[in-house]
Amino acid sequence: MGAIDYKRFYRILTRCQELGTDAGARPVVGRVYADVLKGSAEAFLTAHKSVLAGESAAGKEGAEANAALVSIDQPYREARAVALAYVPTLAVPDTLKRQPTDTDKVNALEELLDAIDDHVGTPWADEIVNGEFGQRAPMVIKEIRESVEANTALANAKHARATAYGPAYEKYLSFKRVVREVHGPSSKEYKRIHLRAASGGDESAEDGAEG
Repeated sequence: MGAIDYKRFYRILTRCQELGTDAGARPVVGRVYADVLKGSAEAFLTAHKSVLAGESAAGKEGAEANAALVSIDQPYREARAVALAYVPTLAVPDTLKRQPTDTDKVNALEELLDAIDDHVGTPWADEIVNGEFGQRAPMVIKEIRESVEANTALANAKHARATAYGPAYEKYLSFKRVVREVHGPSSKEYKRIHLRAASGGDESAEDGAEG
């Protein structure tokens, strides 16, 4: 079974919506749309829009987080080296590039800040805290967290869309059959809402059965 083409299904459901709510539509088509497909279709359409918005937000936040990480890498390594030079036994995290996840990177930044804060009052620690690393690190942590949150929101939106797809697809098939019988398989109304075999997956089987 091929991957679900959500974008194409969104386009098809939008056409179903246009057909079902057209003032000039056959009464039975409008009634079946309202009673059978409308609720599930609107749930999927809303979920798909949320995914698109989530992808945009995650892309933006991810780019900002990456830029922030690039900007903090050298100040982080410098602060880490200076701290170890003055306190060789100081427990400090590894370099940022060795942190496997964004959460680990946030933890590393916070841990290094905390370790240095314990020595505030000494010239070397004060210089780090008031310097580029100390001033930039909180902003970088904020950017990374916003990126993590955006990716979590995107994952949730994709799950919601996947959940909405099944009911919407089943109701779509019922509505499509009605349109086929009312307007005919060669009608423009039917052709506009007909998922062809090229879309893959269940659509292929359905198109084959009806063809």
